[in-house]
Amino acid sequence: MLSAEELEKRIREGIPIAAQMAFQVRDLQPNSIAVTGGGSENINVHGTAFAGSLYTICTLALWGLVTARLPEGATLVLAEGNIRYREPVVGDIDAGCTIAKDALEGFLSQLLTRGRSSLEARVEVTGVEGSAAVFNGKVYARLARD
Repeated sequence: MLSAEELEKRIREGIPIAAQMAFQVRDLQPNSIAVTGGGSENINVHGTAFAGSLYTICTLALWGLVTARLPEGATLVLAEGNIRYREPVVGDIDAGCTIAKDALEGFLSQLLTRGRSSLEARVEVTGVEGSAAVFNGKVYARLARD
């Protein structure tokens, strides 16, 4: 498993806009991740978080958590994603994703045995009154072919 620092470096180098968004991996555990995007870098004309930034930060959280667990030679893409905005976000964008241990282990097991696998997960953005946005995404992984 990648460390939080290794994952953040991989994301910032592979997805250059992440650096412009002040994207950071705050915490990375085997089945959860907490990430942040800078408030001043992701602001809209209303002084709140830009909707596209919220979507992107959520995508990076899901993609990052799963990527950190992938075996060598595997690739991962977001296949589907939708978001529901519940309240405006002022300041930094804090998002978290937790995937049940059994679901994540099953995903990885299927990837190793079949060479491909998919997984659905939820990411939540923290707001003043609880959940400011909820993102549901589906990722697909594939092992490199020899």
